[in-house]
Amino acid sequence: AFRAEERHGSGSKMPLVPSFRIKLEDQILQGLATVGKFDGKNPCLTCATSGGKIFVYDPYSRRDEQDTPKVRYLNINKNITAVASGRLDPNIGRDILLVGTNTDVMAYDVEENRDVFFKEVPDGVNAMVCGRVGTHNQQPLAVVGGSCNITGYDADGEERFWTVTGDNVRAMALADVTGDGSNELLVGSDDYEIRVFANDDAISEVTEAEKVVGLAHLSGSRFGYALENGTVGVYEGRKRKWRIKSKNRVTAFSAFDLTGDGRKEICVGWSNGKLEVRNQETGEVVYKDSFKSPISALLRADYRQDGGGDDMICCSLDGEVRGYKTQGALGGAGSLKDDEFMDENVKEETLVELNQKRQDLLAELKGYERNTRALYNAGVGGETETTGTIPKDTKVNSSLEMNPEEGCGEVVLSTNNDTVIKAAILFSEEIFDEEARFVYFPNPQRVAKVAIKPKKDSAADVAIKVLVSSRTSSTYHVFEVDFRLPRFCMYLPLKALPQVPASSVQVRIAERLVKIAKWIDDAFMLQTSREVDDYSEECGCHMVCLRDSKPLSIRAVNAGDDGCDVVVHCDDMDTCGEVIQDMTKALGLGDVECTADFPYDMERLRETLTRVDEYNALRSRLVTDVADASNTIKHLVIRAEDSRILKDWKTMTRMYGELRDLNRELIREHQKRVENHEALLAALRDVNQTIQKAAKLRAGGPKTRMVAACRQAIKVNNVHALFKIIQLGADIAEQTAGFE
Repeated sequence: AFRAEERHGSGSKMPLVPSFRIKLEDQILQGLATVGKFDGKNPCLTCATSGGKIFVYDPYSRRDEQDTPKVRYLNINKNITAVASGRLDPNIGRDILLVGTNTDVMAYDVEENRDVFFKEVPDGVNAMVCGRVGTHNQQPLAVVGGSCNITGYDADGEERFWTVTGDNVRAMALADVTGDGSNELLVGSDDYEIRVFANDDAISEVTEAEKVVGLAHLSGSRFGYALENGTVGVYEGRKRKWRIKSKNRVTAFSAFDLTGDGRKEICVGWSNGKLEVRNQETGEVVYKDSFKSPISALLRADYRQDGGGDDMICCSLDGEVRGYKTQGALGGAGSLKDDEFMDENVKEETLVELNQKRQDLLAELKGYERNTRALYNAGVGGETETTGTIPKDTKVNSSLEMNPEEGCGEVVLSTNNDTVIKAAILFSEEIFDEEARFVYFPNPQRVAKVAIKPKKDSAADVAIKVLVSSRTSSTYHVFEVDFRLPRFCMYLPLKALPQVPASSVQVRIAERLVKIAKWIDDAFMLQTSREVDDYSEECGCHMVCLRDSKPLSIRAVNAGDDGCDVVVHCDDMDTCGEVIQDMTKALGLGDVECTADFPYDMERLRETLTRVDEYNALRSRLVTDVADASNTIKHLVIRAEDSRILKDWKTMTRMYGELRDLNRELIREHQKRVENHEALLAALRDVNQTIQKAAKLRAGGPKTRMVAACRQAIKVNNVHALFKIIQLGADIAEQTAGFE
């Protein structure tokens, strides 16, 4: 089953040895591969291939058993979107295969050739993992990520876990991030967010610049991530350690300890067929190999079962599979340092890079020497317009201003003397789609302004390179400025609002009014706290968002010993949630319950739920029509074949003509089903997003209980209870409406 591979990949000296190579006849689709011990002993490579099929490659099947081929096929006959495996039922002692499609999820016992369970998933399946989650540690779950929600099923197909996310789930990983002994769930979604869920509650969120397509746990709170735009990096909690970007797409992403030093490396498969292994501390490439086709999956298993530990299994689109082992697995003398196994090509690239830096520094030094000589020859002891020299104490200052006429913010750059700013380069992946912006000023002045308009309310770091010179000089001096953009920088303060928004959220928090005023100042760049002391009754502010012109009002009222009542008025539930979450984090609050009043959002939710019912009814009718048509097809085929045997050509021709017409009708019905399913997905996404927005109005236990109660209300189709839960929270809604 295996053929030894002598080639060590690009002359690498890293202790990562190709241990086997397999060439399969079938394609391996991107991200749709797993390794499972379906008989409880031997690992089998299982992959989705074209035509809605899954193949199971078993290298341990005996040659004399002709009825047990090495490759077995499962016909799913649907578009396969996710594949996973795991010991879903510990009592049976073997792995179960999990297959997800656009409409359902199936758990399949490969050994006994039977379905363990089959569940319809109207939201679709985008990602799957198998394992224990949070307090559900008593039993493993099949965790399914769909359209704005995550569902966990036990071995019987019963739903044991459910929560909502901001958008379609694309990547998931199970790991003990908090060190409490139970697994948290890392989730990456299409809204550029990476969330960490402890049970049903999102305990951490990180905003990225693109859709998240890969996640891998490293150690503790450290994890690696991959984005749709070719970015790969590592986070330590909420702090990014490093990132790199490629022009190619990430097609496979994982983490393994390949160097034998006890620390996992980041492993990345690219669309151009490159395989890279990067140091988790620095992001440096320590190994790379290449395939003839894009990498489809990176897996881990003791595939050879030779006692040497797990292999890293790399699968490519054209069916090529390679396995790699570490130095420790080969009985080597311990782990080596990075520079001992650095790829020769990487060393050469490093030397080229260092040589280029040397040339740049030499050119810069020559420029300084030329300017110094010109200054000395001119007999001038200070700055000069001809040499390009500027005063030694030149500084560049930065600040932020609002421009209501243009509907944007402006980063204001200024010098402290007569020098001028001729251009600026701003780097920020959170603000600019292209991650950087170059601005040239035709008429350079001491003060320069750069317009910015962030798409979301999120804090961002902006690295700025400012080109400064004297007015007539062609020589530039580059100043580097680090600028921190506040989270709510797109809000313009107003003295009063022309009309108070109809929607609002009210929370009571055990905090002094002075601290709340200080938070308002920090979050919105205001000076509210100047007029507030321990004897003040209330404070607040009025603003308008320059992005969409929606007004926002915040008012805090002293409630005596109980703390303060904070009321946020805004017709955008998502904005209110962002404000509540920022306040909760800044003030270190725990459980926060609220009273929410969002008439426009509730009316839209009511209309959406009505559409969901209509789509489900239409779906049931279309399924019935297809079943009736199938029976008619069987009848027509039998009559046509009987007519052919009896040589009744006229009847046979008529039967086949009716079959042709019925087939066309079925094709039209199928298109209706597809359109109805897409509309149903969009409606369910809106429902889940509304629940997620309502959850962000709360924190801690009330947030978790609200999500669970909303799920229960949707299950029993209790729309009235759902609205009460969103408005008052799960606890009060249960008391007032008797909801269980």
